[in-house]
Amino acid sequence: MEHEIDELNKLRLIAAVSVLAITSACVPIRAPEQDGFLSTYENLDVVGKDRLFYPGSRVGEYSKFIIDPTKLLFTPDPDEARFTTEELSDLLEYFDNAVLEQLSKENHNGPGYEIVEEPGEGVARIRIGINDVEESIVALNIVIYTKITGAGLGGASAEGEMIDSLSGEQLAAAVRWGSGSRILHAGLTHTGDAKIAIHHWARDLRHWIDFAHGRTGTPPKGT
Repeated sequence: MEHEIDELNKLRLIAAVSVLAITSACVPIRAPEQDGFLSTYENLDVVGKDRLFYPGSRVGEYSKFIIDPTKLLFTPDPDEARFTTEELSDLLEYFDNAVLEQLSKENHNGPGYEIVEEPGEGVARIRIGINDVEESIVALNIVIYTKITGAGLGGASAEGEMIDSLSGEQLAAAVRWGSGSRILHAGLTHTGDAKIAIHHWARDLRHWIDFAHGRTGTPPKGT
């Protein structure tokens, strides 16, 4: 009898998750509106389905970087309350740390780059802002069927630029948007998929800087 009750409970859980998957299919992250955060948007070109990009031609002249704290470019709707203040603060800190780690660490292309605090010759400033965050639906992200179909995936959109620390000239810029991974585990948090996207973007930034310095002959995928 107890075994039958357990089986019935399992069936009820599967049915509930299936309904949730149908009614909560993830809203795709789209290209954000221009928030006025970048010094200029005129240099950007559409590259693929998930980014605008301006590679510039002088990034290779800069080997030291100032990393400004990541900014939140949207005001959360108090009536929806998808995220707590702590969750958003944690996400901003995660972005800061992801960029810092990727730029400063040694990788297979060579040593890390010097991170500094003061402007100077050969120093570029990196500015990043988060335009939007779509929450991960935890109940769906831990079920293999819905993980594969993409239901429950969260994500984010962000924009950033690299500028000369003295003149303010825009050296490179990008606007990125996308969801988390159907393969990687986002964890039991509402921002897990956004963090996966941010990790990829930080890794692409390092890859592009390495490419601009001639450390690798292959640019990041999608650029």
